[in-house]
Amino acid sequence: MTDTIFSVVTVDVLPLTYDPDGQVVRYGLHRRPAPPFEGELALPGVVVHSGERLEAAARRAVDKLHLRADPVALGQLRTFDEPSRDPRGPSLSVAMWAAYPSLRMGEDTGDSLWPEIADLPALAFDHTAIVATTRELLPALLWQDMPFTRAITGERFTATDAVAITRQLTRHDVHRANLNRALARIPGLAQAGTAPAAGGRPPKVWAWA
Repeated sequence: MTDTIFSVVTVDVLPLTYDPDGQVVRYGLHRRPAPPFEGELALPGVVVHSGERLEAAARRAVDKLHLRADPVALGQLRTFDEPSRDPRGPSLSVAMWAAYPSLRMGEDTGDSLWPEIADLPALAFDHTAIVATTRELLPALLWQDMPFTRAITGERFTATDAVAITRQLTRHDVHRANLNRALARIPGLAQAGTAPAAGGRPPKVWAWA
């Protein structure tokens, strides 16, 4: 008896951005233009070509979002191997993240959809499970993985932004003073004054070297 082997490897990408206007972390989706699941929401994904690196495949995948900007950084999250995940046949999906700093909804995102990270609509394939599972991995990257963190925050951000990003990715309350002390210990990150404030104490501004 010949063992069945996986014949298809795909990359499915969780695109992430921080929306400073709404102070929310968002992730990117598109509507599939062809079967299977035509017209349904999905993460951008592609079949990996022979000899292609995963990062190159991920960059092809996010092209489906039709964004003006390229991702600042990419990385791997985990692999999904449920045999029935794709109705076209067995496949492995390598889930990756792609981070964009401060996309403005509509202006920069075109016809792609960017729900808040806390919102999880029904998605094609096993993408609902991919988003739910990989979201649990993001807290370990924030403030630890510098390419990920720097891409999400942008080159300059306020303490208010840092609290919002941390709260939404970890789903825990954040003490601003404690977070500011933690930020001060990160190499390459320094205070850069304060931001204008309508009332109360103005938030600190942080900048990457």
